[in-house]
Amino acid sequence: MKAAVLHAPYDIRVEELPDPQIAEPTDAIIRIAAACVCGSDLWPYRGIQGVDRPTPMGHEYCGVVEEVGREVRTIKPGQCVIGSFAASDNTCARTVQ
Repeated sequence: MKAAVLHAPYDIRVEELPDPQIAEPTDAIIRIAAACVCGSDLWPYRGIQGVDRPTPMGHEYCGVVEEVGREVRTIKPGQCVIGSFAASDNTCARTVQ
């Protein structure tokens, strides 16, 4: 899959990353229709917050659920979803890695 990856302040590259896999029973895989850079992405982009490794950007999104882990109960494949701090229920502690 293609992703915008921050390598250092002002250094963003579009890269090919491995396709996502269900790693935890609470994971979901979403086919992204649209994504945007969140304000929190701008701190490391501008060098105000450190960048210690290449980091995918654009964690605010909308898309369609492709697959869910066995413990996911509230969404199903085929549903349209959004991911935003304003819409979060704070049950997912993981971020894109």
